[in-house]
Amino acid sequence: MEALNANEQREFAAIMERRQMKDFMTMYSNLVQRCFDDCINDFTSKAVSSKEETCVSRCVDKSLKTSERLGQRFAEQNQAMMQGTGQMGGI
Repeated sequence: MEALNANEQREFAAIMERRQMKDFMTMYSNLVQRCFDDCINDFTSKAVSSKEETCVSRCVDKSLKTSERLGQRFAEQNQAMMQGTGQMGGI
């Protein structure tokens, strides 16, 4: 990143920001679709039943906790790899 001039750095940051937003929106869309498919099954009423509402709430909660846990595990693995690489450099 240091090899880029100020304009290139701003452009790169804008591209990364758009990419992150796109990834977030994709994840959000997939979450909505998955929870809807799993929980909403009574189309005889416009209202969402309490059973469906509870199911959606649990589905979203479980998905977000799973995503958070995966992120933590990824960070731990990344840190372990970086420490392993640092140790090998001293040999």
